[in-house]
Amino acid sequence: MKQSRFYILFFFVVFVVCIGLFCSCLSNDDDAQWSKFNGVYVTVSGDNIRGYKLYTDFGAILVPTEESLNRIPWLKEVQRAIVSFNLLEENENITQLEDGKTYDIILNSTNGMSQQIPTFTVHVDTLSEEYQISGQDSIHLKNKSIYSLDKTAGAFYIKNGYMNIVPTFEYDLYKPVFFLLYYDGEKDIDISNNKLNLNLYFNNSIQSSNNSISSFISLEMPGEIYYKFQDKGMNDDDLIDVYLNSETVSGQEQIHCKMALKDFMLP
Repeated sequence: MKQSRFYILFFFVVFVVCIGLFCSCLSNDDDAQWSKFNGVYVTVSGDNIRGYKLYTDFGAILVPTEESLNRIPWLKEVQRAIVSFNLLEENENITQLEDGKTYDIILNSTNGMSQQIPTFTVHVDTLSEEYQISGQDSIHLKNKSIYSLDKTAGAFYIKNGYMNIVPTFEYDLYKPVFFLLYYDGEKDIDISNNKLNLNLYFNNSIQSSNNSISSFISLEMPGEIYYKFQDKGMNDDDLIDVYLNSETVSGQEQIHCKMALKDFMLP
């Protein structure tokens, strides 16, 4: 928890930038050069030596051309994004991308056609030695209530090592917004019943605000959880019941999804 100040400031920048990107997208819809595939949610993996791959939330893998990727340099620096693209000429007749297949693509660099997803990578096992020594019960003391979580089908899921949710919450453009996942490493990981219980921490650094927003965000899954289920003998395709608890203005809310173990891991 010693790095919490750094993470809060970093993700404040991420959140503000993403709001700007979403607004830019809305304001440029009429002029944008639309692609064959638009609004695809991806996890970014790679580097300048190995190259980059974009892992879609529906299982297809995208390999952008170096030229098109260089026109969107910020994409190399983020974990999650929404992209628009066309396939290379030899595959231009394909209209449906398939799970497990890899496609070479040309990214659309038109302003607003690609967007960063607000992404939070901090997760805390409240039983960990670091939190027990340095945490000073900060999660309990500083956790605030959001308005609500989107409970519609498909709004809550895990893919490529990230939990994805749509919270509605208050914010101030000049104050940091911070989310994280926290859990009890013993009682919340129920390997006997293939069940996982996680909790959402939220702090917007303000007392009150007239501004609220519903935003799609991604939270990195704790890697140790995957290995605890794997050590039990579970296979990557085995399903786990995942529950997320959050404090809202109307009380505690819980949402549920059933995901394969492999979805917990980063590409």
